Amino acid sequence: MGGKIPLATHKTKLEENTKEEKTVRRRRKTKTDKPSSEESDLEINNEGVIEPDPEAPQEMGDENVEISEMTDQANDKNVSATDALNDGELQKAIDLFADEIKLNPRLAILYAKRSSVFIKLQKPNAAFRNCDTAIEINPDSAEPYKLQGKAHKLLGHWEEAAHDLAHGCKLDYDEDTSAMLKEGPRKLLNIGESMSEYVKSERSKKE
Repeated sequence: MGGKIPLATHKTKLEENTKEEKTVRRRRKTKTDKPSSEESDLEINNEGVIEPDPEAPQEMGDENVEISEMTDQANDKNVSATDALNDGELQKAIDLFADEIKLNPRLAILYAKRSSVFIKLQKPNAAFRNCDTAIEINPDSAEPYKLQGKAHKLLGHWEEAAHDLAHGCKLDYDEDTSAMLKEGPRKLLNIGESMSEYVKSERSKKE
């Protein structure tokens, strides 16, 4: 933890990844709060579901900033932000990640890290904004999709959560995220379980 961070690199978006990423994000943006008649027949347990946070957009940094002379400053901010996060000082961690983003605005992992803190603070909309930026910078990064899935779960968007978590697992499989696919209302549990099996099958083909 707290090691040197690399200079940001702007990764070219492959057409197929960009199309899939836009599909996932469009699914969130067109979400309505009205359940379908089929979903209404279920006794969906919304325990733990929260109201959307109205927080204003966060500082996303200037993508044209010159970062070659700011690497050491950014590294110092990264160490301090990580220490604050480990100490449970969540707002302090967010402020420090914001400072680091200003110094190194093209590093996707910084937005993902800040998103993870917003999820701890139960601010899913703030988390979404950071995930969107992380995905724009690096559409092949799994972590922003996994974090979006967690944010959707906080809002009770079970189907969107299943799709994002599955996509994150497809990019970088891990057991914890796969297990999350099996949490939720009965109907959407089936979606999550099917996706989990699909991701495992695709992963085994690559090994």
